Amino acid sequence: MLKYIITVTEDLLITVTLVTLLYALCAKAFGRRGAVTQWAGIGVGVAASLGMAILKNTTKLIKTNQWNQGIFYCTVLFSVLFILLSLCFLRKKDAPWHAGSLIACAAGACAAALLIFYELPDVMAYPFNFNTGENGILSVDFLVRFLGWAFALILMLVYSRFLYKCAYRINGMGLPRLVLNLGLLINAIRCFGQILRPWVSRAKWLRWPIPYAKADYPWAFPLATFVANNTVLFSLVIAGLTLILLGVFYAYNTRIHGRYENSAQLRKLKASARSGRRVSATVLGCLVLSGLILTSVRAYANRAPVLSAPETYTITEDGLIVIDLEQVSDGTLHRFEYKTESNVNVRWIVIKKPGGGAYGVGLDACEVCGTAGYYQRGEQVVCKRCDVVMNINTIGFRGGCNPIPVAYEVKNGQMVFRLSDIIEAEKEFK
Repeated sequence: MLKYIITVTEDLLITVTLVTLLYALCAKAFGRRGAVTQWAGIGVGVAASLGMAILKNTTKLIKTNQWNQGIFYCTVLFSVLFILLSLCFLRKKDAPWHAGSLIACAAGACAAALLIFYELPDVMAYPFNFNTGENGILSVDFLVRFLGWAFALILMLVYSRFLYKCAYRINGMGLPRLVLNLGLLINAIRCFGQILRPWVSRAKWLRWPIPYAKADYPWAFPLATFVANNTVLFSLVIAGLTLILLGVFYAYNTRIHGRYENSAQLRKLKASARSGRRVSATVLGCLVLSGLILTSVRAYANRAPVLSAPETYTITEDGLIVIDLEQVSDGTLHRFEYKTESNVNVRWIVIKKPGGGAYGVGLDACEVCGTAGYYQRGEQVVCKRCDVVMNINTIGFRGGCNPIPVAYEVKNGQMVFRLSDIIEAEKEFK
């Protein structure tokens, strides 16, 4: 659940912030015409995202890196174009509609479509790619991941709705335009850093006409690296710019504005001010929650699970590893380890299966995730690398993220392994 709450929030926070402000400003400046152009951009972005999501997940026609480079170029172009045009044509509410206004709104619509088109295809595809092992969609694992995905989407929708109210209802055009243009500029820098990454790494398909040389372009590699390593920082900074709007809008609504001639009109003005304060508080709450998700919750979710310490066993003179059944019959995960002559630690796990006397036995490694290992979370056995919950009854069977099987026998109240089988398994741990 936490993984998809974090991922969807990180994917959409910049997009939702900028697209909402674009829509609010164009609607405020040009009324219905401005709103329609932005809805057109949003609609194109969503439709294109749906098509891209289908193509990405059903065909091999899409080369994501090449598409992303084109999106980055166009995003920088239309963002800069809108910033320049907004200084000329988005200066006051209910501005006159003419060719310049249309071009400004069209540039904003294109920027919105590109912002959506870059992020939304992956978000749309997440539910179809939930890694639930062999449990399928009718399982608790799928439901938990879906709830995390849906929660982040709802959070972004609530944030967008109330941010729009704040930007649209605030007096004047200057402050919302300033916040939006700063956000678009910072995002353009982020996109430019993404453009530089394949250039710095000399990707042949990019066909950049200027060869990269660190001595000639010392700024390129640090910028590309900074952008790649600080995606969360860009999200927090761009979304954090809206705090300027919130502060001004909240302060404005702490007092009554406008004339009134009777108590009914006064109550209406008080209700409007109270509504403005609630709008600001709601947006602030969404921002704080998003910030916590991208920082504290992210750090908590990404903490590395610690594998339990290996337990003791006996090696006989005839090359057998012997473990008393009493040692592994409590229904919890037990881990064992043998160091080979090549100094390779071979690990295997044992857990008693529920509802019977059978045991789940396998190497502490799988064919998918390698030697990451498994750990116990409550009553579940979980892969440390991909977080897939194992069906304990299938441990001991080959395939998927299941532990690689290892041969054993049960004799006289003991679990017996051949040492030669354990040594042979060292190839999995090299």
